[in-house]
Amino acid sequence: MAKTAIVVLSKSDLNNANAAPSRVLIDAVADGNGRASRFVYSPEEVVDLARRAERRLERSGLPQSERVGFEATFEHEGPSAKSYKFTATGRSVTLRRAVKGWVLVSIDEIKAYPAQAERVSYRATPKQIEEMQRRAVADLTPLAA
Repeated sequence: MAKTAIVVLSKSDLNNANAAPSRVLIDAVADGNGRASRFVYSPEEVVDLARRAERRLERSGLPQSERVGFEATFEHEGPSAKSYKFTATGRSVTLRRAVKGWVLVSIDEIKAYPAQAERVSYRATPKQIEEMQRRAVADLTPLAA
């Protein structure tokens, strides 16, 4: 994948439900997926993943100005057929929140196991975690013991 940041979802498109993948993103996803056509994310799905990650940030209450650096990794689900007994080769997508929006960090090969659900993991800076925790309990009043 190229060294330059590939914008998946620009800051101006964060609330645009009709935002489409750019040609650069389409090429990067095709390159990252290689010849694989199953258990991979399409460019349109990668844009949707960025929207999902942004919604996660919105639910946390973290201000826009403090979202830079937050990362989300999505691992594709495995084969759903019960008769499928072997692992499949799939892909994971890692996105990072930048000043200009969501950027593609990597597309990596993974082992997708039969009946495995999609796995999502989020990573935040210690400062972001502290702010999210503070906001999560900001409306609580302690009970008298």
